[in-house]
Amino acid sequence: MDQDKSAVRRAVRVRRAAVPVTVRAERDRAIREHLASVVTEGMVVCAFVPDDDEAGGPDLPEALALAGAQVLLPVSPAVGPLGWAAYAGPADLCPGRFGIPVPSAAPEGPDRIAEADLVLVPSVAVDRTGTRLGRGGGYYDRTLALARPDTRLLAVLDPEDVLDHVPSEPHDRPVTGVVTPDGVVDF
Repeated sequence: MDQDKSAVRRAVRVRRAAVPVTVRAERDRAIREHLASVVTEGMVVCAFVPDDDEAGGPDLPEALALAGAQVLLPVSPAVGPLGWAAYAGPADLCPGRFGIPVPSAAPEGPDRIAEADLVLVPSVAVDRTGTRLGRGGGYYDRTLALARPDTRLLAVLDPEDVLDHVPSEPHDRPVTGVVTPDGVVDF
């Protein structure tokens, strides 16, 4: 199974790298606009700061905050589920584990995800049943188990990374929908 997942991860990385920077920027802008239309004032959103291999663009947390959300960003521990820290603006971010930008505030526990109305989940690919393929560290699979059952879990992707089938294992946690430059789709 890991070989199948690895092959999908490689193919998606190659495909995203082939997309011109200007096209990626336009797609990322469209994703942020779609998300701004579903965020309401005061909504708690667990988000992330996308890197060059991920859809949404580095301005994602700021766009959510400008739309009125209280944004929490993940902080990766050595093991276990993710901790969460309040986003206080782009100038407050500093390099965390794996070089991922995190807020300067000390993180709170993994159970903070239970406060979220919306969780944006970084993903390599997702299929139309909600099966999600991440980067392989298992951080989100362990963390999503702590979200409330009614929490909306959206993968953030380019449209070509919504596949007919994604390999999965019993520990993989599904998402409830996807946001792409084309819009938000709930499964």
